[in-house]
Amino acid sequence: MRDYATVAPQFWLGKTGRELRKQGAEAQVVSFYLMTSPHANMLGLYYLPVLYIAHETGLGLEGASKGLKSSIEAGFCSYDEDTEMVWVHEMAAYQVGRSLKPGDNRCAGVRNEYVSLPENPFLSLFYERYKTDFHLNLKRKSRQISEGASKGLRSQDQEQDQEQDQDKDISGHGAATPQEKNTYSDDFELAWQEYPKRAGGNSKADAFKAWTARIKSGATVQELIGGVRRYADYITAAGKLNTEYVKQASTFFGPSKHYEESWSFAASDGKRDPNKISQPDKAIPSGFRG
Repeated sequence: MRDYATVAPQFWLGKTGRELRKQGAEAQVVSFYLMTSPHANMLGLYYLPVLYIAHETGLGLEGASKGLKSSIEAGFCSYDEDTEMVWVHEMAAYQVGRSLKPGDNRCAGVRNEYVSLPENPFLSLFYERYKTDFHLNLKRKSRQISEGASKGLRSQDQEQDQEQDQDKDISGHGAATPQEKNTYSDDFELAWQEYPKRAGGNSKADAFKAWTARIKSGATVQELIGGVRRYADYITAAGKLNTEYVKQASTFFGPSKHYEESWSFAASDGKRDPNKISQPDKAIPSGFRG
């Protein structure tokens, strides 16, 4: 996590700032958060699920989605739903600098950060924007930009409706083919059955893509399923089952490797854990000692 972030007065007074003001308070809060987020890097191109915005700004899921969409429309940032990557277009210029000399250590830092980024639709665009400022010498190819990145965020209802259409089986309720149903491995099917249910969209196909990518990168089936079980226990204990606060499975199995987290849930102070048996006090009162 960075110790600080630079936000210039131009944020409020410049052309983009005026556009954000027209979009409303949610856009201003979200855009300010994107520059100062604890998850951000100096490039302004980083992994950020919308739920993080909703929780850490207090806007809720609807307000965060609205603010992010408005920020996109104002030209402040771009967002890709598939990878959950955000790009704040001018953030690197303010956080790192402009027109640096080739020998500046900051250029090496930017190049290292850029090379380590996960695949997303904005890699080529970032290179074209900053190749001169930071003397970038390697252009990474971007994967195809999704509808979510080019047209802004879809609503949860739209996402859920689309995924329900995709998940309909061959029993006369949709156009899914038997091949689609047979592409999932047995290990993934087990993990999918144990994954906590959530409100809204949760694409099984996207989850399987992320699962496969992690397996190819060296993760084991035991690690992934173990992570699912810990997360399911955590969600149940926290009372978040069947809510939008459950991560999409594609995010859980994504590049941030949430399956490696401990997902421990501590009971609030002063409350007894109902799942634990109380132990008797074996101390002998002083008045009864021989």
